[in-house]
Amino acid sequence: MGTAKLIKQKPEEQSEVWEFDDLFRKKWLYKDEAWLREHYNMLKGLCPDGYLKGIGFSDDHMWLDTNKLQGQYANECEHTPEFVKKIHKFCLEHYYTKTKPYAHFDWDLKNIIINGDDVILVDWDSCRIYQEGQVLDKMESDLKKGFGEKYNIKALEYRYVEEKKVKNSTASEKLKFVIELYSDYWKNPPIAEVYINQDSKYKNFIKGTKDNPDVISFECDINEGEECNLLIDRYNKTEKETNFAGGKILNDQILHIKSIEIDEIDIGALVYEGVYKPVYPPRWAQQQKKAGKDLPKSFKNVTAMGHNGTWTFKFASPFYMWLLENLY
Repeated sequence: MGTAKLIKQKPEEQSEVWEFDDLFRKKWLYKDEAWLREHYNMLKGLCPDGYLKGIGFSDDHMWLDTNKLQGQYANECEHTPEFVKKIHKFCLEHYYTKTKPYAHFDWDLKNIIINGDDVILVDWDSCRIYQEGQVLDKMESDLKKGFGEKYNIKALEYRYVEEKKVKNSTASEKLKFVIELYSDYWKNPPIAEVYINQDSKYKNFIKGTKDNPDVISFECDINEGEECNLLIDRYNKTEKETNFAGGKILNDQILHIKSIEIDEIDIGALVYEGVYKPVYPPRWAQQQKKAGKDLPKSFKNVTAMGHNGTWTFKFASPFYMWLLENLY
């Protein structure tokens, strides 16, 4: 492999990037073999051919090797209006047609290689499943940061229109949803995006309090006999949102579900049937594992979300019949 050169360090994530003559090595200064094998197997189905080289482990660290690819980084190319549109179009179509529900999630121009007519994404460390609204927010933010004033894609143009199949259904019901959310925060409020299945119905910062929560209201047509997901995607939390002193949390950022009404019926204790899947901060998660604490992948009986992640409540139409079956 030749001589190695350290080109990037992230102490907060206990990670380094090393450059060799023919490859890059992402190195983690701890060992979590199960996670890296799962991550690598996921990437094998998403990354371009010839990019991944392999993974390895030692007693106290692990690494992932990727081949150097031919081409020019997008930040080094001339940022003509045509080039900006080309990269924007590629990022959207790549997500919708190649990786969704997974997303690359780091569209820095240094992670985009141009080789002739081909556009290639590298540095897949952040790849996992994300909700669509969060993906589009991050993609737009990264491209605006990279292209600056030359990125002038209008908001309506930014959304990628997928062909939706019209379901043949003899009947449907219109349901009204009223959701009360509030938060605890001391720096930045959390963002919540609410979905019915894959359709986004609401997205905003949640600044309400327990006594004066934010009220989210919308209507939705549901086909009878259809199973549905009410999903709340909670994000915008970094490690800086949690303030520690003496090993205790002084301030934090938490999203709370106060109540949910469907068709003017408060679902009451059924809210505890919702499943919360947190996304743990990597450094904190590794500290917990070293301390021998198991971190569950999901929780029930939760209406307070302290980590980024999703909360999903499953129901079916006709809603009133489903409610009677699940209340008793």
